[in-house]
Amino acid sequence: MKANGNKAPLAKRKRAVARTESKQAVTVVRPLTASSLKDVLWETLNDIKTEQMLPSRGDAIAGQAREILRTIKTQMQIAGQSKRPIPTEIIEFSERR
Repeated sequence: MKANGNKAPLAKRKRAVARTESKQAVTVVRPLTASSLKDVLWETLNDIKTEQMLPSRGDAIAGQAREILRTIKTQMQIAGQSKRPIPTEIIEFSERR
């Protein structure tokens, strides 16, 4: 192996991270209730109509809403079949304004 005696030492490399402008990516959402879910879906529909939102994003939001409602429906069916009271989370979801 050759010795590096004649070469100047390499400059120290700085490890830098590219800085970007910090923008708030997510808006604060109210607590999840049936009314707030309906409002978000309505706003999404209006944004798609006015071309402020891509249809694919609206579809993702609607898919999440369907999953929430499907979960609530399943919980209510289980409570009804087992003759137990409806969970308080479901009552709060449906009645809180």
